Amino acid sequence: MTEEAPKVGFYVCHCGTNIAGTVNVGEVSEYVANLPGVAVSRNYSFMCSEPGQDLIEQDIREQGLDRVVVAACSPMMHELTFRGAVGRTGLNPYLFQMVNVREHCSWIHSDPSAATAKAIALSNAAIERVVQQEPLFTSEAPIHPATMVIGAGIAGIQAALDLAQGDNQVYLVERDSTIGGTMARFDKTFPTLDCSSCILTPKMVSVAQTENVDILSMSDVEEISGFAGNFRVRVRKRARYVTDACTSCQDCVSVCPITVPSVFDMGMTRHTAIHKTFPQAVPNSYLIEKDERPPCSSACPIGQEAAGYVTLIGAGRFAEAAQLIRKSNPLPVVCGRVCYHPCEEQCNRNSVEEPIAIQHLKRFALDWEARHHGEVKIPEPLASHREKVAIIGSGPAGLACAHSLAIRGYRSTVFEREDILGGMLALGIPSYRLPREQLQQDIDFIRWMGVEFKTGVTLGSDITLEQLSETGYSATFVATGAHRGISMHIPGEDLDGVVDAVRFLRNKALGVSQWVGQKVAVIGGGNCGIDAARTILREGAGQVTVVYRRTRVEMPCEEHEAIDAEAEGVRFLFLRAPVEVLGTDGRVTGLRVVEMELAEPDDTGRRRPVPIEGSEHDLVFDMVVASIGQHPDLDYLNDDPGGGDIQLSPWGTLDVDSDTFVTNLPGIFAGGDAVSGPATVVAAMGAGKRAAEAIDKYLRGQPMEGFETHQVPAEIPRVEGRPHRYSAPYEELERVPRIPMPKRPAPERVGGWEEVELGFTEEQAIAEAQRCLHCG
Repeated sequence: MTEEAPKVGFYVCHCGTNIAGTVNVGEVSEYVANLPGVAVSRNYSFMCSEPGQDLIEQDIREQGLDRVVVAACSPMMHELTFRGAVGRTGLNPYLFQMVNVREHCSWIHSDPSAATAKAIALSNAAIERVVQQEPLFTSEAPIHPATMVIGAGIAGIQAALDLAQGDNQVYLVERDSTIGGTMARFDKTFPTLDCSSCILTPKMVSVAQTENVDILSMSDVEEISGFAGNFRVRVRKRARYVTDACTSCQDCVSVCPITVPSVFDMGMTRHTAIHKTFPQAVPNSYLIEKDERPPCSSACPIGQEAAGYVTLIGAGRFAEAAQLIRKSNPLPVVCGRVCYHPCEEQCNRNSVEEPIAIQHLKRFALDWEARHHGEVKIPEPLASHREKVAIIGSGPAGLACAHSLAIRGYRSTVFEREDILGGMLALGIPSYRLPREQLQQDIDFIRWMGVEFKTGVTLGSDITLEQLSETGYSATFVATGAHRGISMHIPGEDLDGVVDAVRFLRNKALGVSQWVGQKVAVIGGGNCGIDAARTILREGAGQVTVVYRRTRVEMPCEEHEAIDAEAEGVRFLFLRAPVEVLGTDGRVTGLRVVEMELAEPDDTGRRRPVPIEGSEHDLVFDMVVASIGQHPDLDYLNDDPGGGDIQLSPWGTLDVDSDTFVTNLPGIFAGGDAVSGPATVVAAMGAGKRAAEAIDKYLRGQPMEGFETHQVPAEIPRVEGRPHRYSAPYEELERVPRIPMPKRPAPERVGGWEEVELGFTEEQAIAEAQRCLHCG
């Protein structure tokens, strides 16, 4: 483009009488001559003739024109003519615009004034447009012989067949699972009323059998770039969730437990979740159409396929449900009893009434398997590696890591400082919630996978990180948990009769004799505090009171745990905070508390408790149990010559990379509560599984990226307003109450240590599982 204002030359053609017989070409030429930027405006009998072209070329050279507009006829034929004339002068041939005043004006108007006015308007628009144009330049590029046909209805199929006759590659792209398009739904075709399938099916088969036609079903065109003859197309192919080895034998249909409305039949029939669109579908392969991953599975830190085993239980296929649970869960029996089920928090059934009892159904499947002596298959390792891995700690993170490493083909040894295995599963969770024989089932299963266990071995004092390396361990995973209670930091907490809940529960699990008071205060409303309160009640206390500084609504413990505790006789005193433990002769006699009120929410989202001035008062207790939090006990690092080199976080936990669980020391990984602080059993298991994948990458010399281990997304994807595309909206779904977990009567619980929750019957489990909405 020139920096000066464009100089436009305008030329209108008489075309004999084809144009001039109706359009007043002189009037058009005079009007345009007065437009801004027009330097030349002429009319001529035949602009396409050689004299006409010479006239344009002469004006460009002599008048210094840098834009040209020709009002004539037949752009398909003469646009190239005039571009050639412009180009011969050295002016860029694309600084040209053509107006078709014959076909658009003279040939369709009988009124000369209307035809002329329209010709002026079209010419004016062309002048406005040409001054905005920029030079274009031709280039040469190779022509790609392949052709893509987008849309595999009858038209796309026929186009692909015709194009394939030229022996060039044809890509037939179809977003649905089968080619055929809408015609496959018709009964008859117009105008012959022939059977649509009789016409369509042979062509579908023919295009599938044509060697140089590649059918891309379940595919979407996302981007097209390039130009005619050399396009580049990005196609995203969606998963069929069925192996390519599918032979359409239909065995899958007979065992699929889910049915959904048929989209192909406009919702008037139903088919199993695994299906073919119609019998003659091409490709001749089954598929499962999914919207999103079910929210219950997405929310699970170990990626448990909850929707799958719930559906199998609903169909009465209990053994298969248990096997599916074991595929991704290192501690299935444990999780069926003490998992805090984030899956249920995200269950779409919450939008109808109450979530599916996913955790209780897991327990049912594993209990059923045990009662019926179901076959427990030890998974075959995916490979066999010579490297050994040391795991420090036999809690949920350590056990999950050992399980995953065994599947990946590594030999590992779990070192546990106590004489019993399980970490906080054994030392922190009372047996009325998790019977020890149930925990042992899961540990034995991991042992059968080839994992070695060594108890009574403490890192630092009995074995060091350096010694582990020297004795043949190529990597170490530290998962020592968070076994130390947090001090209340108030006067009097050193009196006899003040204990922390973590130590009390640990001593109980280890069989250590402990004194228990008659009037006991438990400070804190978390799960550990509730466990301590219920345990102390079973140990013979006359009265146990949980003192909590917020209200019942803000208590961090599981709601059902608080309900069970209350049913057993535990009392609750809310909006009270301890300020001093009172005592006489070195022993606890009471607790001084201050009343609290709730202010604005803090960082946790709970309302912040604020003391009420002058509200202090004394309560009588002879034992105080502190349960205000836990943190890792990392004293062992001081005993290990290399332990002092491990970097700690500002919160006193082991500092690791959040994606890879790698510490600052080569070959040393860490995870679970020792890294995160006190969390949930299943969160620790998720950390153990991901750490195993990171250790595998490290030992194989692979980059620490591209992890396949499931991680909970920041936002759970869902179908808006309904559980899945086939479903009615939430407000139209039938409300079906959740089946409560049967429990031992409260008076019986306090007198012993039998398991409180009794488990579902088969009938209850099926009924509860059938509440599932089959999301995803």
